[in-house]
Amino acid sequence: MSIVTYNLWGLERWPEREPALRQFCELIRPDVLCTQELKPETRAVLDAALPGHARVDDAFQGWSTESNIWWDGSLFELVAYGAEDVGIARYPERRLFWARLKVADRDRTVLVATVHFTDQGTAEELGEGRTTRVAETNATVRALGTLVGDGEPAVLTGDFNDALLPLGRLFRAGFRSCFGALGQLPPPTMPAGIFRFGPGFASSFVLDWIVANRHARPVSASSPHVYADHVPPSDHWPVQAVYDIG
Repeated sequence: MSIVTYNLWGLERWPEREPALRQFCELIRPDVLCTQELKPETRAVLDAALPGHARVDDAFQGWSTESNIWWDGSLFELVAYGAEDVGIARYPERRLFWARLKVADRDRTVLVATVHFTDQGTAEELGEGRTTRVAETNATVRALGTLVGDGEPAVLTGDFNDALLPLGRLFRAGFRSCFGALGQLPPPTMPAGIFRFGPGFASSFVLDWIVANRHARPVSASSPHVYADHVPPSDHWPVQAVYDIG
């Protein structure tokens, strides 16, 4: 299965980015799409651009204002879903969003989850070096430990807002990044071409990740760059991976 994680940048510079997001869906068309910084406007575009896909439809507002999961309805059937509180207190509607999907032609399920950890721009982190991402990752690991079934492939995606601390803890819990498992270095995923830092500061970051347990074998990993009229879909680049879950 092909799976993409994408931070959609809320409604910043929207609808300028809308054609690029549509173009991305038409060109890449992943089997499973996980999003962060979702809004009702971007959700509507994804629904229209992925007509063969289904997504979680739930009253909890976070499914429309933070994250959601789309899947190809010809390949997967929804078995269960949920939104686990993993202590992302700065953003009350952020959760560990997950869906258990049954493969259409076999008695096999895969657990797909997405999360958006607290960013690095808080006063505590910038001023004192204190981060909440360690506690958030630990809570995510505990939640996955109760959700993932014996022998079940599990894939966690998201904007981790970090290239070290969450990855180390997830690695110890048995989750490897799609790039690392293939012996590759991950490319920067932020900023994309539409975004500029202020005067005197410039950098690039690896913030967006796909990790999986040993029951999902990575076949390929990439970060597709799609534009429409020189505008990308977001200030982040997505990550795409292909997994053998058979």
